[in-house]
Amino acid sequence: MKSLKLFSFALLAFAFVLGSCGKYEEGPAISLLPKKTRLAGVWKVEKYVDANGTESTPASGDESTWEFVKDGNFIAIAAGGGFSQTTEGTWEFSDDKESILITFSVGGFSVTDSTKILRLKNKELWLTDSEGNETHLIPA
Repeated sequence: MKSLKLFSFALLAFAFVLGSCGKYEEGPAISLLPKKTRLAGVWKVEKYVDANGTESTPASGDESTWEFVKDGNFIAIAAGGGFSQTTEGTWEFSDDKESILITFSVGGFSVTDSTKILRLKNKELWLTDSEGNETHLIPA
């Protein structure tokens, strides 16, 4: 009986630790897949949420995508309405793995943009900028 109580207590403590150890504000609390594996792939915007909580969706015909390649390459394609522009660069996690650092060239200058991760799942990627605006992405 004593060993059953001890096992139950250990199980409860383990569940509490797992439930409170999530890296990102919006989860997941735990994942068996590495962060790089969950991030790698082609994503499209599902919706935007501004700092005031107002939601909006991409314009009709928007075919823009963000691709995070496992080897650290990044490809953004802005497309829609007969227009298409490709931006290539590199990506990496910040040291604390709470942000994605994307580096690309603009007019001959190298620019690095840091975007905080709110949620990183296989089929959901939520990012927020320094002004509190969120971008919710889903697999393309």
